[in-house]
Amino acid sequence: MKKVISFSGGRTSAYLLNLFKSDPNAHFVFMDTGAEHPATYQFIKDIVRHWEIDLVCLRVVVNPVMNKGGSYKVISLDELRQDLEPWKAMVKKYGSPYYDLPFCTARMKTEPFEKYCNETFGKNNFERWIGIRFDEPRRLPIEVLEKLNLPIHKDATHQKSGFRYLAEISELEKDEILDWWEAQPFDLAITEHLGNCVFCIKKTLNKVALAAKDEPEQFVKWVEVTEGPNVRAEGRKYNHKRMYRERLHASDVAEIYKDHSRDELYHSLRSSKRYESGSCSESCEAFGVTQ
Repeated sequence: MKKVISFSGGRTSAYLLNLFKSDPNAHFVFMDTGAEHPATYQFIKDIVRHWEIDLVCLRVVVNPVMNKGGSYKVISLDELRQDLEPWKAMVKKYGSPYYDLPFCTARMKTEPFEKYCNETFGKNNFERWIGIRFDEPRRLPIEVLEKLNLPIHKDATHQKSGFRYLAEISELEKDEILDWWEAQPFDLAITEHLGNCVFCIKKTLNKVALAAKDEPEQFVKWVEVTEGPNVRAEGRKYNHKRMYRERLHASDVAEIYKDHSRDELYHSLRSSKRYESGSCSESCEAFGVTQ
């Protein structure tokens, strides 16, 4: 049984990858959306260089014809960049995803990941390993919670066949993984509120506004892609400006918070002084259990 480690680009996911780096039956796959922070791409390249692993990087190939599924292409490390090309193709066909309907994860990660694994290893011939920690019980299925003697919350779901989790083989919690990373010769050089997907639709509005102030050039490009004339609106039940909470689009959020200083927004998050390894990036695993 092949083990396919789904690498999201975050610290916890990378720690899981490290645990399997010497396993001959382990395969490592990163799904690129073209919207990751530049520091995330550097982190990925550092991992490959330092750990000498064979990382397969995939990008979705969107079929522009409705009701026709997409495919994927394998790209090199040198091709990893924040060009938003997968997003351009996706919103042109489907329109913008919503904060409460994040189909971007399914379209750009889960579906091409599954197709690649089935074609490469054969259906049901592989396990999908996901970097969900012991201290993230709300993201773990009932069977794993029972195995670990953790409380089962009311929204817990049953485990799907072929899925495994970091929590099953390690009880390290977030702070312990952060301690582990502090001892390494390289790290992911972004703060919690930015996350790998800088303007993730799952973020709270003040976090989106803060990201816009911290990364203004990236924000302009994001608005051009997600609010431009090529975003499909025809046949949509809702206005395509429902991307973020309160049915707002990115430019609306920036306008609302334009008179708030960067420091004011930052302190409103009441963030820990330490980096948060989760937030949106870890919950957007190719095969994750979202909260």
